Amino acid sequence: MSGIIRRVLFFAAVALAAPAVRAGDVPAAGDPPRPDARFYLATRTVPDYVERGARGDALWSAVQSFYRARDYRLVWVTAGHVSAEAEAVARIVERAEGEGLDGARYRWEPVGPRAVTPAFNGAPASDADAVHDVQLTYVFLRYAADLSGRFDPKTAGPFWLTRPPPRDVAPWLEQSLRSGRIVAAFAALSPPHTAYGALKAALASYREIARKGGWAALPPRLVLRRGSRGPQVAALRTRLAVEGDLSSATASGLTDAYDSSLAEGVKRFEQRHGLVADGVLDAVTVAALNVPVEERLRQIELNLERWRWLPADLGRRYVMVNVPSFQLSAHEDGRPAVAMKVVTGKPDSPTPVFTGDLTTVVFSPYWNVPPTIAEDEIIPAVLRDPGYLRRNNLELVRGPQVVGPAALRRGDVQIRQRPGTRNSLGLVKFVFPNPFGVYLHGTATSALFARPRRAFTHGCVRVEKPFELARWVLGGLPRWTPSAIQAAMRSGHERPLALPEPIPVYITYQTVQASHDGTVFFWPDVYGHDAAQMPLMPAPSALPPVPTIAAVPLRTVIDPAATSN
Repeated sequence: MSGIIRRVLFFAAVALAAPAVRAGDVPAAGDPPRPDARFYLATRTVPDYVERGARGDALWSAVQSFYRARDYRLVWVTAGHVSAEAEAVARIVERAEGEGLDGARYRWEPVGPRAVTPAFNGAPASDADAVHDVQLTYVFLRYAADLSGRFDPKTAGPFWLTRPPPRDVAPWLEQSLRSGRIVAAFAALSPPHTAYGALKAALASYREIARKGGWAALPPRLVLRRGSRGPQVAALRTRLAVEGDLSSATASGLTDAYDSSLAEGVKRFEQRHGLVADGVLDAVTVAALNVPVEERLRQIELNLERWRWLPADLGRRYVMVNVPSFQLSAHEDGRPAVAMKVVTGKPDSPTPVFTGDLTTVVFSPYWNVPPTIAEDEIIPAVLRDPGYLRRNNLELVRGPQVVGPAALRRGDVQIRQRPGTRNSLGLVKFVFPNPFGVYLHGTATSALFARPRRAFTHGCVRVEKPFELARWVLGGLPRWTPSAIQAAMRSGHERPLALPEPIPVYITYQTVQASHDGTVFFWPDVYGHDAAQMPLMPAPSALPPVPTIAAVPLRTVIDPAATSN
């Protein structure tokens, strides 16, 4: 049976089973039948350009669902010409590399005169519009899916609950088309946050550094300080100038001495990398200097990915804690309102990455000692020395009753620390219920805030300025004046206060951040999340190529000469 006869029989069967045609879809008298994607999708296997694996299978299934829901009508291509909407979306998609994505995933490479290549299993020339339309849909949906997050971070460890927001791309595309705002919908896929935009600018800057050759490595055991001389001093000057830690004029100075200007450049680099900023070039600083620019680029791309896992709307008022930089910032109406240092969990008891709602402020809190800390640290100390409880302002309770040290031998007791200036939680704590039992709180000691790396707690987050945070949290509540807050904090009696509206709290893990002036900070990977998640990032060399397709008149296409990320 010839191919033409098979095709005719197929369309006859489809016509019998097809749903009623919409009034707006009926061609005018004398018009040729409108091409659609039904035959093309029904008579071929999965195209070569579809990514292999579960993610690719899901995306191809979404493409099929999209066309099935619209009775297989084409979207982008008519009589060999691409619509203005497709061209506008293509202009957005062609900037994918600026988002930290791999442009090769969304690239077409037009060839020769309009004809269908063997890559499409010999589909008739009349189906060329469907061939192009389906591939455009796949590429556009792939871009939309990637900007929702390219992998689930939870697969890299149990202490990461923030995950990509779900997006059912097929209904999303159809709804965007029906609304008449398809271009705006694609433009809105990129996170709108200022910090994300600053990180994109950093990506462009470091790609330019890479294009110029990056930087040369210094000897790993090199140690230099003020007064040092030699050829390695000049190499250090050149290295610092690449990232702007030293001005070009200072870097090109004739002196080979490690002078005060060079020490300031080293100090600036150390500050940007979370190191002890003493201006001395030691092995730790050299190791940071010697991280290749290619690795820094991947790190920036990973941190752009992490912004995609957060909501587009963070809330009018919210708190954000960044663990690698050991910083907290409170934001209101899109602007930072309060900022402070924090102390976070140790590597063996990490502060988890998640989102919660701050619902309660507790003044003069008790510290209810967690069972693991009680069993591992406090109970052995009390059994050795009963005076340990008194010296540390601790007490034992069973239900509502305070009991003596002898009760420890019976078990079923809770250890807690009384409110006051010696309390481990300080004078106030901020509760946002979560499965980890983590909260923000003050502290009785402040020495750790002077250190650049502050991973010392059992998972909770100590804040440097608890009073300032309480003032901001309670802002707008007339009763809670600064003096009223101070009095409640120092009352010595625990007092929980429920907030009239919850405030979102985001515990994040951004190992790269960029400020508004272009300064880029690379923070330590304190919990190894970078190391665990980097292998989950799509590697450009492992991506399947997008096949060459017949040329379609498209005034703006993805630039085939653009470099991959």
